[in-house]
Amino acid sequence: MEKHHLKLAGFAAAILAAAGVAFGAAAPAQAAWQPKKITIILSHSLGGGQDRLTRAFSKIWSKHLGTKLTVKPKRGASGRIGFDFFMSQARDGSVLLSSNIGTTSIMYVKQRPKWSWTEKVRFVGLMGIDPGAIFVLKSSKYKSMKDVIADAKLRTVIMGLSSWDSLENMVVHSLPKQAGIKPMRVIPIGGGSDTVTAVLGKHLPVGFGKVSNIGKGGKKVRFLAVVMATNPVMDLTGNAPTLDSVLGTKTVPVASYRSIIAPGELGAKYPDRVLKLKSTFEAAKDDPAYIKLAKKVGVHPKLIVDWDHDKIQAQVEQGWAAYQANSSMFKIKIKPVKVKVVLTGVKKKGKYILFTDKSGKKWKTRIHRRATKFWIDGKRIKGKKAIKKARKALKKGHTCEITYMGFPLRARTAKCSTKG
Repeated sequence: MEKHHLKLAGFAAAILAAAGVAFGAAAPAQAAWQPKKITIILSHSLGGGQDRLTRAFSKIWSKHLGTKLTVKPKRGASGRIGFDFFMSQARDGSVLLSSNIGTTSIMYVKQRPKWSWTEKVRFVGLMGIDPGAIFVLKSSKYKSMKDVIADAKLRTVIMGLSSWDSLENMVVHSLPKQAGIKPMRVIPIGGGSDTVTAVLGKHLPVGFGKVSNIGKGGKKVRFLAVVMATNPVMDLTGNAPTLDSVLGTKTVPVASYRSIIAPGELGAKYPDRVLKLKSTFEAAKDDPAYIKLAKKVGVHPKLIVDWDHDKIQAQVEQGWAAYQANSSMFKIKIKPVKVKVVLTGVKKKGKYILFTDKSGKKWKTRIHRRATKFWIDGKRIKGKKAIKKARKALKKGHTCEITYMGFPLRARTAKCSTKG
């Protein structure tokens, strides 16, 4: 505990010195800042690891801050929508950002937004690290990663992952050269939870995701390999080996670095607020109540780490370097698939439409209130509430023309007709 206090004291001295403020003079200002609420922008999918850990952490952090914390989702474009929204909000500490920098660091160098990361981003800290792992159904013919490699030498193996613009995709595209296999067919599903759902539903033979999401599959899934230098969560992954130990090579390490971000300008304008955010963040992160909640989400206590801004930024820059080394891969365009289907049923008031494809395979496709562009009887339906209401009109026997990426687990567009 003494070491923890020394760490915070050192941080406090550094941040106040950088702002030209004497350490002793900051205490009254720190005590004076007590916002009624702080909004945390979530730049990732609802239900995924970032969402679940952010909400778990917020419950504990709000008690240490003495302030209500509200999570506001703004997902899309590999985190870009959430970041852009965060940049447009008050820069006084009342709005923060929750982001997995494993994904969004690549988003930044690929999409090149107008704002500057180094000027506008200041890390409060990490809620935890979530290792990447390759997994299958427990009943799969693949009993080990060696089985996948052996099969991939003979035929094209399909592997699903959350996003095309990801470290996971870099690893998969490096396997033909590193393991001497045929190029895999990569299916970007659109979210970590959706990837697990696709494997559980037998739509995907192999998935690549994060331990916290995969763990939701319980005894139905088998971890084949953890894609880090060492496996820090042996007890959560069935003692799975590392991918490097299976291949005898060195691949790009994959993990979600689940961060909370404050405005980059905050230190110069309000050093007392940075100090309060950081000190209460560290107290919440070390709180036994949070450690218990985090483990339920899939983040092992070993992976709740003490990283400051500089160390997290160094990890971001490692992601930037990995992108530069693999930039040609990210230029490949994945085209959406378009099909016209007759509905065999609907579920949850039209949230899911059911149909059977030409091969006889049954599908359940989600019409998402935000991620799906939705038409009904030729009229474009806009807005979450309007889409939720309009979906209720869908019935068995209606037709829909849908587009999707890879597998029809979630529609990008859905043009449905209730007539004829």
